[in-house]
Amino acid sequence: MGGAALRRVLLAVMLFLALALCGCESLTFSVDGLMSAPSIADEQAAVHQALIESVGKSVTLCYPRSGEYRSAFVFADIDSDGSDEALAFYTPSQAGSSENVRVSVLDSDGDGSWHAMYELAGRGSSIDTVMIADYGDAADIIIGYGTSLHAENNVSIYRYGDGMLASRFDGTYSVLEMADIDSCGNKEIIIVRRTGTSVSVSIIKTDDGLDYKTKDRTLYSSAASIASSRFGGLTDSQNAMFIDIINEEGEVATEVVTFVNGEIVSPTSDNPQLSWLTVRPSGYLSADYDGDGIIEIPTVSPFLGYASSPGVEPVYMTSWLSYSLDIGMFSAEAFSYYDVTGGYVFTIPQRWLNFVTAVKSEQSGEISFVKYDYETGNIADMPKLLSIAAVSSGNENDWINNGYSYVAGDDFVSCMSKTLAGADEPLLLTQDEIRNNLYYIS
Repeated sequence: MGGAALRRVLLAVMLFLALALCGCESLTFSVDGLMSAPSIADEQAAVHQALIESVGKSVTLCYPRSGEYRSAFVFADIDSDGSDEALAFYTPSQAGSSENVRVSVLDSDGDGSWHAMYELAGRGSSIDTVMIADYGDAADIIIGYGTSLHAENNVSIYRYGDGMLASRFDGTYSVLEMADIDSCGNKEIIIVRRTGTSVSVSIIKTDDGLDYKTKDRTLYSSAASIASSRFGGLTDSQNAMFIDIINEEGEVATEVVTFVNGEIVSPTSDNPQLSWLTVRPSGYLSADYDGDGIIEIPTVSPFLGYASSPGVEPVYMTSWLSYSLDIGMFSAEAFSYYDVTGGYVFTIPQRWLNFVTAVKSEQSGEISFVKYDYETGNIADMPKLLSIAAVSSGNENDWINNGYSYVAGDDFVSCMSKTLAGADEPLLLTQDEIRNNLYYIS
């Protein structure tokens, strides 16, 4: 095979590898099928070839399964010399081996030729995530390793210099984040761990990559697992981590963690009553539901009328709580119907509060808002004002033919609404009101 043909084969192999979703993938392929396959960047192909030459045999590339970097090759200026180096993740054996992933640093000599400079054995069987912290004159490489034997992942923070990749920190994590939690302009490394039922947080801070300060704190909540975590605004000027914890009863509670004057502050752990206020059924996770940059915490209570209707499956109203640093309390920012399955939030207009309840169709999942009659006992017999349905994208016309209007949607779900009240009804909503009160949660 000539050099050009060999190069085309190599590039096609690299394309196939780049499409792997995660983990370490081995390959089987036919040369005939690869000859006409599209190529990827020459740079990645050159790094791949240099890696094979360094190892002395074929390798199985490993792909980060989360985060910004999803390639087996990460290019970044990790030694602050003005040009990018390459980090390569691989195993020298076939997929299924118990051997830990390896990390190789490769550098270019300026003419497009790449050479392996240093490598080490990673602290797990796969790559969970990769982050690069650039401080201008220095850079840290943060690698999260997946492990097959433990619920917790391993994390290492490396610094590349003098031809070596040296570890500056080793630990474990359930959640790993790099974000500006103290709103100082520089990102900190945030580590959340669950050990047994105990949840703790570590924040590693440096402004120049030289002087590191680590703070640790154990949180109040007892955890069976961690459902999710969100980083975002606590207020307009203060960021925070919102950690949704599943307790031993299967309910969700939220721990709020921020960083003030070099110390970890958790209003929910400092005041357990605040944590108890966030307890709700599973599935209701913290989110920036309205896209304003502030993370809100959803809590639920039955819609109007269900408390006095025992034996009837209630429909829940969601209160979105935000925290006020000034008063040290949560307050309800909005009230809504939150369709967890459909992923949309419909906020209840102020003039509907105490006058409107909701019923749900068990067959279609459609939610109908009903004018509440305090003298009528059966909610199902009360007059309907509005119905909203979350339908699969592509099926909108079926609903439009039945009098519904398209409100909003994405590639997967569309929200359709149908006004059921007469024009003289004071509680009637316009289409603009319906559209402005509906949000999607990503």
